[in-house]
Amino acid sequence: MSNQNNADVHQIATQKDFDGYIKSPSIINKLLLVHVELEQIPVCKAVNEALLATARNEEFSQKLAVCRLNADHFSDFLTLQNVNAAPTVLFYSRAKLIDRVDGFNQSGLLKKIQYHINKINIVPAKVESTGTIDTNVENRIKKLLKSPVIIFMKGSPTEPQCGFSRQACHILDENKIKYDYFDVLSDQNLREQLKIFSNWSTYPQLYIDGELIGGLDIMKQMIENGEFQAVFKQQKNDKEKDMRKYLESLINQAPLMMFIVGTPEAPQCRFTKELIILLKNANINEYKTFDILQDEEVQEKLKEYSSWQTYPQIYVNGQFIGGLDILKQMKEEGTLIQTLTGNQGVAV
Repeated sequence: MSNQNNADVHQIATQKDFDGYIKSPSIINKLLLVHVELEQIPVCKAVNEALLATARNEEFSQKLAVCRLNADHFSDFLTLQNVNAAPTVLFYSRAKLIDRVDGFNQSGLLKKIQYHINKINIVPAKVESTGTIDTNVENRIKKLLKSPVIIFMKGSPTEPQCGFSRQACHILDENKIKYDYFDVLSDQNLREQLKIFSNWSTYPQLYIDGELIGGLDIMKQMIENGEFQAVFKQQKNDKEKDMRKYLESLINQAPLMMFIVGTPEAPQCRFTKELIILLKNANINEYKTFDILQDEEVQEKLKEYSSWQTYPQIYVNGQFIGGLDILKQMKEEGTLIQTLTGNQGVAV
């Protein structure tokens, strides 16, 4: 027989009970997650808690079912399904195996749940009654989701208006994660429309790089299994790679590229002013500049890229040359024009 445990999570005792359970009227039209577990393994407990948190979500409660199988009691079944380790989560639709997640991959599990629920067209009554999302609101949501990390919450991080939002912000702050926020209480229309957009009916909602991570329960489970920090570490690595590509694209905009404080017409520091005068006197006029005051992130990251802490910074054919002092030294040595242009200007 099957024993109900922890709300809607069922533990199946025998193969016969399992065969009947997946074909029962209450399950056949839902996405069924079958957790193959070993009770003595701690991570299996974390998987059960994560599955329970997902199944309890209002958006999933009418379209998702979860059960547990003790691997020690289902050896033939595990051989048939090629399950070699616990935990493993098997996905069933209409009594047929359609997918699986081996091990505990919280974000991967949630993505697959959302994917299959949408694919097999299991739509909760609440979403059906609400209708389609308004195009203007959808565009606003997508604009907000351009933030690397954003939490849709009740209130603000300094004045949260519910305990769940307060805890979620505390987790982000405790892990020293920079994030933006949107107060869903400030816009009732967006608050309701976002539920349709995300297929997630409660708040807070945490997004990383435009993808839904989940709510407070999901955040807690990810912290317990170490995946929370790993997600942000990967995001940081990806962002650093993207920034490096962006810096290199700026550096290679012109054979002679200069990162300065202000503009050639309106320099905002004496070093930049001296640089422009130096080039003018050498009749070097073909160059491009980037005002580092316009982009604080470029200003800081370029220092790391070049291992040079001051501005201006001069690049020739993508190679870092140095700053103003280096150019002054080149002028004294008679190598300034040749180094910067090869053929521009006249000797000074």
